[in-house]
Amino acid sequence: MAFKTWRTGVHIQQDKIVAVSLTREKVAWRLRRWWQFPLEAQNGPDGALIQSEQLAGLLSAWSKALPLQHRVALAFPAARTLQKALPSPAVALRDSESAAWIVSAISRELEMPPEALCFDYTQDTFSRAFHVTAAQNRDVASLLALAKRLKLRLAAIIPDAAALANLLPFLPSSFRCVAWRDEAQWLWAMRHQWGRKAASEAASVADFAALLAISPQEVALFHPDGFDPFTVIACNQPPLPAHRADFTVALALALGESTA
Repeated sequence: MAFKTWRTGVHIQQDKIVAVSLTREKVAWRLRRWWQFPLEAQNGPDGALIQSEQLAGLLSAWSKALPLQHRVALAFPAARTLQKALPSPAVALRDSESAAWIVSAISRELEMPPEALCFDYTQDTFSRAFHVTAAQNRDVASLLALAKRLKLRLAAIIPDAAALANLLPFLPSSFRCVAWRDEAQWLWAMRHQWGRKAASEAASVADFAALLAISPQEVALFHPDGFDPFTVIACNQPPLPAHRADFTVALALALGESTA
């Protein structure tokens, strides 16, 4: 039998790095491994990453233990992104023209040169708008450098909040929003939206739901007092981590890497 590709999600948090590897079986996902590495030099609460050289030293042994057939999705801090809706120009544009127009518009708004930005966008034909996610190239370059140093087979770099949408198909349809929180922030995703709220903005699920103008019953919170992310994996094998909610984003990243 051919060796199955390990689909691995890596989430760099403020005080630790967590990773989850899954394989896609005939009828379900199977957990292969999970890892947790404490960080001595903590990341900033605004999502700023510590130097890739330090992270590479910490993850060197881990990366060598991955099988040759692996694909990795790295989380990018939602706190380091900008989301913007730009009304479409009156004149229809080709794809290359749209990209150039978006870069120009975003760089003017941020007062940054276009070459300093990395961005992605989708077009909403109903509202005639471009939904743009932008980040600074230097932040993305830091993760690319990390993947290169570790010789990872990198499949994607995805905002941590956006990855949470991959958990929606595993939940009852009554839940419109997936949320995860730590001491600094709430990360959330719905079917076509995602974002971040500072922990100081909401003390409870009810407060958080009010910020999004939805009911608390529509929020699936992955938290020690809420949902366990490992329950979405049919084939688990003990031991599982003690603080399983910490692995929510990493697991969501692994689930979303479905094209490798």
